[in-house]
Amino acid sequence: MTLEDLKIRCEENDILYSYGAFQEEVKPPHLVATEPKTNNFMADNRVYKRISTIKLDLTMNYLDLDLVKKVEEKILYDVCWNKTEETYLSNEKVWEVSYFFEI
Repeated sequence: MTLEDLKIRCEENDILYSYGAFQEEVKPPHLVATEPKTNNFMADNRVYKRISTIKLDLTMNYLDLDLVKKVEEKILYDVCWNKTEETYLSNEKVWEVSYFFEI
């Protein structure tokens, strides 16, 4: 999967998506992807294979288990991912689940 594939899958499944941040305020639910680190294959001062670790945050107004399942089965169906527990962010009054995977 690529970041472009991720964007297309979100559009096909009617889930708001952005890389980094939305340009304007968007109400949940939505997905935001970031690249907190890379794990590139390097040798001889060259990068031979770029491997990006992606963090994909799902933000929801309420804990929507159907939406969580949709993200896992329709968006991330062909990647190996790990996720955090559902976390309530009391200062923003939203729930968040983070997925981590490599592309």
